[in-house]
Amino acid sequence: MTTIPEDLVWPDSFPNRGHGLPPEMFDLLRRERPVARVEFPSGHRAWLVTRRADITMIGSSRRFSRDMTCPGGHRIAGDDFNSVPGGIFNLDPPAHTAVRRVVQPFFNPAAAVALEPAVAAAALDLVTTLRDGPNPADLHRAYAHPLAATMACDLMRVAPRQRRKIVPRLRSQVDYSTAPARIETSTRWMLDFAAEVIDAKSADLKDEREARDPVEALIRARRDGTITREQLHATVMYLFVTSAEPVTGPVTTGVYTLLRHGEQLARLRRDPALWPTAVAELLRLHHNGMTSMPRVALTDTQLHGVLIRAGDAVVTPWVAATWDPEHYAQPERFRLDRSTREDPAVTFGTGPHFCLGVNVARMYLKTALSTLFQHLPDLALAAKHEDIAWEPDTYLFTRPVELPITWS
Repeated sequence: MTTIPEDLVWPDSFPNRGHGLPPEMFDLLRRERPVARVEFPSGHRAWLVTRRADITMIGSSRRFSRDMTCPGGHRIAGDDFNSVPGGIFNLDPPAHTAVRRVVQPFFNPAAAVALEPAVAAAALDLVTTLRDGPNPADLHRAYAHPLAATMACDLMRVAPRQRRKIVPRLRSQVDYSTAPARIETSTRWMLDFAAEVIDAKSADLKDEREARDPVEALIRARRDGTITREQLHATVMYLFVTSAEPVTGPVTTGVYTLLRHGEQLARLRRDPALWPTAVAELLRLHHNGMTSMPRVALTDTQLHGVLIRAGDAVVTPWVAATWDPEHYAQPERFRLDRSTREDPAVTFGTGPHFCLGVNVARMYLKTALSTLFQHLPDLALAAKHEDIAWEPDTYLFTRPVELPITWS
């Protein structure tokens, strides 16, 4: 029988249950210790919260701040993008509101609709190349990764050769087993890359022309004094860190899960209108990672008899919220027939930091998955699912290391 250790350490105390599913320890903590102390690789300690009601409260409450940029601030592993002052991810209202308002038009529903044909065309090109190439193949390398990179280049309006410069540095930002010195080096390098992009776009930006991408919009906002130079550079860095990686994993993980649930996949084939529902359920089941970025308490707060003091860090894994049995019947099951009361939108957070890219992400995942299964109707796993290796628990995003697939 699993018991809760006296000292919880991430990730050692939280082995996942396999297949990209969250640790059983979340279930135990949710029942017995819904606010628990945990130590992260950095040595910093935080309160881990595992009930959906508490997670959504903290995400929406002004009593908790996303600004982790103060010297000596709480870190999971090292000085990653959370340590950079001015980034949209690290701001609280009203500064957060000002920066978000600048870039929101490039991520709203209309922007997602406008981007969809390019995503669909790129997906079809990759599926065609995949179908005509070696069989079996690795879905991550042949489809999920290059498609996300293409979408990121289209969204940010940078050449693929330019974006490829940052690829070797991205892993250091999202793998908590990376040495702190390497994380800090990659953060400085990513800021330099952001400055390079800003300088190039600034030289090309015509005053009479509307901003064509979020970087141009941020440059304009800096010029007119809406945002600061710090906010410009840190937010551009953040957008490049998060423009592709967060949607790469759900494609690979989604294909893996759908191929293991043939009856649900058959329903999707019969009724393609269910694809948005499938995307929502895949994100509910796996989310995109086993932890979340810390928040810091601004005031003393009592929660389930535990005193969270001002200055304490709090971590709220969204996958713990979407597996809360108080809100989701049989949360371990992948189902397309969930009740409307089993709202999966919490996957994208709550409050001011509700995911900026939610509309683009939903469109992208629906298009990527539906295109693949439409044009490779006999897709299958090329290995036993038990033998497929997953990224380590220290990796921010949930996905197989590779996904061997075959077709006839």
